Amino acid sequence: MGSTANAATLWVNCGAKSGLTSINAALKALQSLESRGPATINVSGACNENVVIQSMDRVTLNSLLGASINDTSGGNLTTVTIDDSRDVTVSGFTINGGADGIDCLNASLCRLTGNTVENSPSDGIGVWAFSQADITGGTLLGNGFAGLQVANGARARAIGVTVQGNWRGVIVNNSGFLQFLSAAIHTNPDVGVWVAQGATFLCGGCSVHDNAGDGVHAEQGSTVRFQTAFAVPTATPYRVTQNGGAGVSLANLANVSFGGGSSDNIVATNQGPLDVACNPSFAAAGGLANAGVAANRTNCAGP
Repeated sequence: MGSTANAATLWVNCGAKSGLTSINAALKALQSLESRGPATINVSGACNENVVIQSMDRVTLNSLLGASINDTSGGNLTTVTIDDSRDVTVSGFTINGGADGIDCLNASLCRLTGNTVENSPSDGIGVWAFSQADITGGTLLGNGFAGLQVANGARARAIGVTVQGNWRGVIVNNSGFLQFLSAAIHTNPDVGVWVAQGATFLCGGCSVHDNAGDGVHAEQGSTVRFQTAFAVPTATPYRVTQNGGAGVSLANLANVSFGGGSSDNIVATNQGPLDVACNPSFAAAGGLANAGVAANRTNCAGP
């Protein structure tokens, strides 16, 4: 005899006196079902809990009326953990504190839409261990290490995201891959983007500006690519400006290429002595003319 898995919708009102009063209680209820299809958990109120979604697929957490999820561990646990789970969506929440705000790990597929992730002592969002994350809209703000970190072979795409006021804006590390599209990294008190250990950072129409250190720093065999983001009706140029160090700084076998497609693409007016700096150990840059880099503002060899 076969059984049909039906979609489920649960309603959580954090702070209420009856019904489902926590997200974790709703997840436990879903796990108790013998067979189920996609599930949506609609959430209202301030949820003071550390949420763990583990070995669950096709789950959506949907914020109603500005719901929040707030760390209760004193920064010892992640506020929202997505572990060994496929096609999990977290949409519209304010997520406060936690060891990290959101962790997507152990080959999970995470869709994070329109969230504000703030005040973690470490990372706002961490994507780890061959996981994939699709991050659309929202703000990563005031996190103690990075607004977004993608590492350990993980892949992520961030579209229309604002990363500001973290220590470092974005870290891509240890063979991680990040597409950062039509999005902004600004006013972080260290480097805007740090790329290391064979990682790749692709900027499509991104803006990296007014960070206290380098706009983008790449080292240890990493790759950085800048290109115009093409969309109807207009294209979005990339801009790396007004950072406290170099606009783009390369070291230790790192390389960068600047694509064309828009006359408004620019890497200029950064406060260090060079807009594109090739430090020792065979760093390389290509397409400098596409980014409007003045000859006296780079020491990189390349067209």
